Amino acid sequence: MAQIATAAPGWNRFVGVSRPIAAAILGLLALLMAWGATSDVGRDHVRVATSSSPHFDGLVGDHALYARIAQRVAAGESYYTTAAAEHRAGDYPLRPFVAVRLPTLAHIVAALGEKKAQLILLLIGGAAISAWYRRLRTEPDLPRAAAIGALFVAANLTQLAAREWIFIHEVAAGVLIALALALYRPARPWAAMAIVAAAVAIRETVLPVAMLFGLFALIDRDWRAAAGWLAIGLGFAAGLAAHVAALAAVTTPADAASQGWNGQGGWIAYLSFVQASSLLRFFAGWVGALLVPLALLGWAAWRSRLGLAALSIQLGYAMLLMMFARPANFYWAMLVTPTLFIGLVFAPAALAELARSLRGENAPNRATAV
Repeated sequence: MAQIATAAPGWNRFVGVSRPIAAAILGLLALLMAWGATSDVGRDHVRVATSSSPHFDGLVGDHALYARIAQRVAAGESYYTTAAAEHRAGDYPLRPFVAVRLPTLAHIVAALGEKKAQLILLLIGGAAISAWYRRLRTEPDLPRAAAIGALFVAANLTQLAAREWIFIHEVAAGVLIALALALYRPARPWAAMAIVAAAVAIRETVLPVAMLFGLFALIDRDWRAAAGWLAIGLGFAAGLAAHVAALAAVTTPADAASQGWNGQGGWIAYLSFVQASSLLRFFAGWVGALLVPLALLGWAAWRSRLGLAALSIQLGYAMLLMMFARPANFYWAMLVTPTLFIGLVFAPAALAELARSLRGENAPNRATAV
């Protein structure tokens, strides 16, 4: 960490900021940390979903629902007929169409079997950890100590080793997002593009990531890349239309409708979701209340296209979780928790520069310490 604090300032966005801006940033950081530390993070903000149907093979709630669907698809049944039957049996809503997951993950698990599907997820997770290590080790200006960020990725992919999580779509999509971010380079976006396309096919809530990268391509006037991201969007629209049509064929107006997604839990709910969906689940709530704002500050400090992309994704999904996620939707945070805490490796340098600006010190040109 000390090495990062003395690194060359080129990568650090907070070098030389004015005293009022430094005071505002540090004030907001202190406010968010104090707000979380003095609140009941986790309590009443997270709830494991239950259903009226019996447990399935040691699994409960959403885990059991998606496991039953995958097993029946493996036996040759239609995904949509099966999904409708299982949703009704467990008193899960079937309306609107977003209440029923896309069929991609169920078909993957059905085709490969649970053990092979879990092995593939573990391999993708290992690839994401390795890719982040290489990326943080080789990025210009960043000190070698930044590579420890890969450990934070590894620590927050531990759910891949638990059987029940292979059925949760956000877990698979989250590890794919982590890998795509590590591989993303504006001049060579094709690997990240293919991985994001796979993630979108599993969970439609990944679409904002594709839209962000598409926006970057437009800003860069990279028309080939923009066309590729547009193709992903059009493919998603076609797939979603097919999903809506197939679901309409097996549902009726009498089927249960969702209560909606208007949790409006705010900052404390967001912290609770992150805690429940990351390694922080083993710690008291106040730990996450301190670390999550620091991680976001660290991401804000990294002056690079990748840093901007990661920060935008973290803040965008944080807003979605704060506004829409209900207590039972806490695992939505698994889309972003694998990469959130990489920001901690940049936080010490960010704090150091903000403190210097607050004291009115001019930032010297410091050589990189490696």
